[in-house]
Amino acid sequence: MKAALVLVLGFISMVVVGVVLLLGWVFWRMSVNKGEIELDARYEAQFNVVETKLFEMRSAVKNIHKCSDEWADKFIKVVAMQASGRGGNRAVLPEGNGGVVAGAAVAASGTTLQIGRESEALGIPQELYMKLANAIEGKMADFTRQQDVLSDIWRSHTAYCRDPYHNWLGTDLAGKVKPKPEMITSSETKEAVKTKKMAEDLF
Repeated sequence: MKAALVLVLGFISMVVVGVVLLLGWVFWRMSVNKGEIELDARYEAQFNVVETKLFEMRSAVKNIHKCSDEWADKFIKVVAMQASGRGGNRAVLPEGNGGVVAGAAVAASGTTLQIGRESEALGIPQELYMKLANAIEGKMADFTRQQDVLSDIWRSHTAYCRDPYHNWLGTDLAGKVKPKPEMITSSETKEAVKTKKMAEDLF
């Protein structure tokens, strides 16, 4: 009788331990999957943020200076070259919006003479030129920062999914690694990354 009771108690103890271990595994797996889902959602949402910031750059130009989308895009390109300090680069602007050709040497020297030449080439007053340029440079800095945030989220998600701790006891997050996001940069930069060579005027 005593031996039977011991066996019953032992069996019950094993069942209890098994249930506890099973529940622990279930909750651990739910926690791991929840972490991946949260990172995945942030990764997907950040693409929308980047797209919104890109849209805001064009809108900033159009709100300050009534112009076509094409003219706004070209102006953003000019300011992007200024921000990189690449003096001497030139971008052709569409007809009918006040300018045909604009250089990109303002950021390199910042002289009043060059600002005057840039604004004259665009067919707009210097004050308007500086207002547009400052607005775009601010938007561009925010846009670049949001792309950096996207890269950081992707890196965190990738590390989380590849962590050995998250890939055992029935979990397989390694297969959920997202493709590396493509950064929106200039064609010159992409070419330099591809060829591992950089033109001197990019420095």
